[in-house]
Amino acid sequence: MKTPSFSQSLADARLMSDAISVHSTELSSVGLPEDTSAKISALVSEMNALDTKQEKLKAEQKACTAELNAKSKELSDIMADCKKRVKLAIKQELWKEFGISATR
Repeated sequence: MKTPSFSQSLADARLMSDAISVHSTELSSVGLPEDTSAKISALVSEMNALDTKQEKLKAEQKACTAELNAKSKELSDIMADCKKRVKLAIKQELWKEFGISATR
């Protein structure tokens, strides 16, 4: 059987909670505690809050990754330009001081 999606699980839990509230008398005869519906509702609320928080964090991470990638590209471009200029102006024997392997 396929595992239900997160939203489907929450919808199923809300449905179960509502039905337990309506039929609490019959269900108490089989040992289902009266506060089960409230527990389910509280868990659903907590899960919704956590899901919202998680989605916000994902968006922040995506923005941070984009910023990091842009900075990385900027650094790479500057380094490439510096290496090119060093190779033009400095003797090959001194390139190692700049972290450049001695090849033309």
